[in-house]
Amino acid sequence: MSDNFQLLKNDDDVLLFEKNTFIVGRFKELYLEQLKDRIYSRKGNNRDRVLVIFSLLNGGFRVEHQVDIGLNSSKWESVTEEIECQLLRLGDSSWQKGRLRFKNYVDFLPEDNRGFDYNSQYHQPKSEIKIELEFCPDLTLEPESPLDDIRQSESYKKLL
Repeated sequence: MSDNFQLLKNDDDVLLFEKNTFIVGRFKELYLEQLKDRIYSRKGNNRDRVLVIFSLLNGGFRVEHQVDIGLNSSKWESVTEEIECQLLRLGDSSWQKGRLRFKNYVDFLPEDNRGFDYNSQYHQPKSEIKIELEFCPDLTLEPESPLDDIRQSESYKKLL
């Protein structure tokens, strides 16, 4: 399979999943809502677990109980599975078949949030979430010319 993914920059392009269509910009918004719900889930004790993870990952380190090492950055990146869809680019006259994926970038320790207290019961750590939507068109083979068979034949080569 090809890894010819291209960043979808135009939020006005249209995606088609079976019979469901979405404007790219709106689809990104819906996906981002789902991602935020997963990161900041308030269901049951998940929120407490998330805060513990934030605290453990972003609280820095202490080596041999002597040397404190703080973090300047804490990021999580992921790539979704590829899903089949079709893309209609603004200005094009036909749909293009291919695969879609998201790249997720979460900065759990943004510059303006370095001193956050992760033990707070009332606040969630501020994070910066970015997503990129990428599309990989299916490779379409150019139709062979009927003359290609003739050109490949031995009798044609002898004529040359």
